Formats: sequence, C-alpha cells, structure tokens
Amino acid sequence: MCGIVGLVNGHAVAGDLVTALGRLEYRGYDSAGLAVAGPGFAVRKVVGRPAALGAEFDASFTGRAGIAHTRWATHGRPDARNAHPHLCDGVAVVHNGIIENHAALRASLVAEGHAFASDTDSEVIPHLIAAARARGAAPVAAVQEACAALHGAYAIAVLFEDAPDRVVVARQGSPVTVARGAGASAVASDPAALAGFCAEYAALEDGDIAELRGAEVRIADRNGRVASRDWQSMEAAEVAAEMGAFGSNTRAEIAATPAALRRTNAALAGRTLPAQVAAAERLVMVACGSSLYAASTARAWIEQLSGVPCDLEVASEYRTRAAPIVRGTVAVLVSQSGETADTLAVQAHLRARGVPVVAVVNVPHSQMARTADLVWPTSAGRELGVAATKSFSCQLLALVRFGLALAQARGSATPAALAAVEAELTALPGVCAAAERLEPQLAAIARRVASANEAIFIGRGPAASIAAEGALKLKELSYIRADAYAAGELKHGPIALIHDRSPVIVCGGVNDDKTLSNAEEVRARGAQVIALVEQAAAARFAPVAHDVVALPGSGLGLVFAQAVALQLLAVHAAEALHCDVDRPRNLAKSVTVE
Repeated sequence: MCGIVGLVNGHAVAGDLVTALGRLEYRGYDSAGLAVAGPGFAVRKVVGRPAALGAEFDASFTGRAGIAHTRWATHGRPDARNAHPHLCDGVAVVHNGIIENHAALRASLVAEGHAFASDTDSEVIPHLIAAARARGAAPVAAVQEACAALHGAYAIAVLFEDAPDRVVVARQGSPVTVARGAGASAVASDPAALAGFCAEYAALEDGDIAELRGAEVRIADRNGRVASRDWQSMEAAEVAAEMGAFGSNTRAEIAATPAALRRTNAALAGRTLPAQVAAAERLVMVACGSSLYAASTARAWIEQLSGVPCDLEVASEYRTRAAPIVRGTVAVLVSQSGETADTLAVQAHLRARGVPVVAVVNVPHSQMARTADLVWPTSAGRELGVAATKSFSCQLLALVRFGLALAQARGSATPAALAAVEAELTALPGVCAAAERLEPQLAAIARRVASANEAIFIGRGPAASIAAEGALKLKELSYIRADAYAAGELKHGPIALIHDRSPVIVCGGVNDDKTLSNAEEVRARGAQVIALVEQAAAARFAPVAHDVVALPGSGLGLVFAQAVALQLLAVHAAEALHCDVDRPRNLAKSVTVE
C-alpha cells in the first residue's frame, strides 16, 4: 500500500517526481503529494491520482531534491489534510507502512508542545526527526534516532530544508529500493518507477538507512556499519506494456494471458526440486486474495499428482491460531508482488521453525524471493490493473507445474499421467485465447448481472475455487455484492438468498451431474442461471440455464478458460456501471501492511 519516490539530480525534480509517482499509482490513489527543497520547501497535495499533481510548476518548484507519495489511506480520511508529505520544522517525510505506537508518540510530542496538522500515524515521524535535529543531530543521525522510537512497519524518505542536496531513506518491514545513475540517485517503492532516471537499483534490508546525494548512495545497516547490497541493472525492472487499443490495462492484461502462460511454462519446464522439498510429507499452502484462490484451485492437481496432502491457509489468519507444524512439512507461499505483508509474516514465522519455504512469486528480487529456500517463479510480467488477471493464471499454471515436478521427483505418477498433464499445460495459451473470443456473449451477460447488482457463483472441485475467484473479481471491479459457494453447500443455507431473477453463475467441472442438479434447484426458485461449461456439456445445461457459455478445453484447460471468462464478465460489468476498471475504490495492487 502507498507508493513513495524521491529524486536527487542535477535539475529541477518536480516533473520527474510526478512521472515516477504515476508509475506507482497501482499502490494507492486516494491522494498524492510532493515536496521539493531549496530554498525552503515547495509543496503540492491533491485528492485523487498523482496525475493531478502535474499542473505547471512555478519558480518555487526548482529544487533538485524532492520526495513524493501516492496514498492508500490507513489512518485518517483520504483528503488533502492527510496527504503526504508531512512536514515539521524544516523536515518533510513520505511514509509507507503503519506506525503501531503512533498514538503514544503523538501524545508525548503534544505534551512537549508539538502541534499536529493531520490524523495520520505518519505525521509523528517528521516531528520526531525535527526534535532530534533541534537537539543538534545531523540528518542521518536524526532519522536513526526517530526510527528507534517507531514500532511497526515503515519505508520513509526524508527531505531537509537546511540540507537541500540530499534525501535520507529508512526501511523496516516495508519494501523500498534505492537507485543510482549518472548524476542522480533515487528511492522508490518499486524500481520500475525509476526507469529512465537511474541505471541500477538495490533493495534495502530491514534496519537499513541510506543517504542519497548526487549520484552517491551510502547505505548503513541497523548497527550503523556500511552495508553492501545487491545492485541490479534497471533493465531488470520490468515496465508494463501499453494498454494499446483496449480501454483499460486490466483488459489488456487479460489479452496478454496466453503469452504470459507461455513464458511461465517455458521458465519452469524441466525444473527439478531440491531434496528437502521433494521429500515433503505435507505441504502447507499460504496466500491471500486471488493468490489464495489460485492455490485452492491447484490443490487438487498437486495432491492427485504427488500424493502429498496439502493444507490451505489464509495468511492473515495462520499465525494467530498457532497451528502445529507436522514433521516433514514444506511451505508453499504464493504472492504476485512478493511483498504481501501477511504472507511475509508467515514466511518469517515458518523459517524460524525450520520449515523449508517455496515462494511462488512474480517479482524475482522481492523480499519473499530473496528469503525463500526455493523460488518457483511466475513470468506474468508487470500488471498495472489492481485486479489480478494474467498473474492469477500464471500462478495457477506454476502451482500445477510444481505438483508435476513433485510427482516426477517422487515417482508418484505414471509416465502416461505426467505426459497428459504436460500436454494440457502446453495447450493452455490456445485455450485462453479461444475463451477470450467469447467476449461479446460475456459482455451481454455482464450487463444483465450489473443491472441485478448481485450474483452467486457456484462450482465443485477446482471449479468451486474458480467460482470464488470469479466472485472476488466481480466485487473488486464492479462493487456488486457477489458470493461464492461450493455447489453442494447451497442446500445448507445459501439457497435462501435466491429470489426471482437472482443471477447464479455456474462453473461446470467435475461431477457435472451434481452441478447440473444444483443449477436445476436454483432455476426452480427463479434464479437466472448462467452456465460456464465445457462444450461437451453445453447441450445438457441448455434446458436449465438462461445462458450457456460453451468454453474451450476440458479438465485443467476448462478451469483456465473459466478464469478468463470470469475476468471478462467482471470487466464488462464494471464498465456497464461506469466503474474505474484499473483503479477500483479502496484497493491497491500490493498489500504491504497487515
């Protein structure tokens, strides 16, 4: 959540800050702001997206060092009063994370005579730094002193009115990278924001403090010792593809799914597992949101191929119940960004208990990837739409291929079974492309769902997990209330929700006879049944469903086709309701706070 950026270079930085910040918009877009130094501070804040900062800058914005922020609100309303940067006595700060002891710190500072201008937890940081500066501390030392008082997670960039040639950066628990190039240095939550401004970047570790001056980046660890970090070429920071003729990045990213699947399959084909993973007696799969549904969908294939039982855990809940860890457990953590706060907390929890961790992740230099025992990468490319589309499909493919590698290592599946799965994986790009061609029919259905303003999704087996992902997509993009149930659970309560014209989206899959019976039961109670089924089942569902979408593929391929169809359904429902498809309200792409 939230995006920070800072630049120090040889010319006025305000325009460059707006450009870089726009590339971080996916991290939050409730409000935005920037500050440049020298002489004094020039500050601009807006409600809404970073682009609104880009009006013509006057002569006060000529400073060559500056910081900027795009906000996802945690403490305080999303208004200009709470927008970053926050200032106090010649100190300006932008912050990503949550300061858990902010109330106590604020009370102490108020008692010392400090006055606050916002409702945020973040504002205590410039006050603490300014207080340290007033006691004679140099910029870096003042930041160190302030950070020692903070409990929680933070990535901060600090600007000083009396030292306008530098930016100081600190990290604890929230991801941040520093960068350098010819005559310039920078900081950003995502290095892709700095493409074109610097040549190489490095991720800071927890406890690091960096000072940016000109092209120099000086990094010290939590003990104050000079630290060496792994520098990467900026070319490794992927820049997202243009949306082209599509009306949104999200829609363009659905169209990019076949290519992303080919990349992911090629990157993982033939990979073998280390002995400690291959010998797993039990898997625990941990994730949040769409990543959780990808794990849930793939679970059946992993178990069937490998014979290894898989537990499925919600990352935000796993640690709180102190679950016992069975000997021989291997953890599979799934995250698009590799910076998901809840999942990272589980990773630390498991590693402290000696559990090997496999990271299924799309960002190879993320914190999760850097600290995992094995990285099992997806190759979806950058995804700017907040809702997961191509990244979800790539996670699903990667997890199935993980099950395949586990089966190969353990000799738990016949050569014929392995070859059949390989053939299905190879066919997936074509299946998804064929599903996308059904868009006109899906768009017409979506408009009716949008007018009903509610939906229920059902399925069995892997299709039940795909149904849950479809409901999530509809909620995320269109704000329509949508529920998902395993089809067999309908009669245990949820069928009470059915009334005349209730849209029920049926994801056909395994046990089609039973799924067909569930469709008949809701149809008998007045539901508007929409069946997403394989072509061979279309005729059987036709008497029951108002709409039958005959999808390509069967088995594994059908599940991927259903994922694409449900994504298109959500996009067109959102467009019918005039929602912002790429930037849904209250959401952010990367959830970096617990």
